[in-house]
Amino acid sequence: MTWLYVASLILFFIDWGIVGVKIFNGNYDIEAFVYVGGVLIVVMIVCYLYRLFSNKCPHCGKLRLSNGDYCSYCGKKID
Repeated sequence: MTWLYVASLILFFIDWGIVGVKIFNGNYDIEAFVYVGGVLIVVMIVCYLYRLFSNKCPHCGKLRLSNGDYCSYCGKKID
């Protein structure tokens, strides 16, 4: 999911860069690019929420706040 998030973020910036160049050149036919940007934002939000709620400690089941080697709550090592 992290790679999907990063890929959609990069594509989002490329997409809006193209939109900016088109507007700067006076071409206002950008409807398809705006829809693509909207879909990419939805993909980024879904990936972020999935990562947020799936990052649990296997020992105590609480959400991990960091990607460290030990759980913040129970202190056990996470493999």
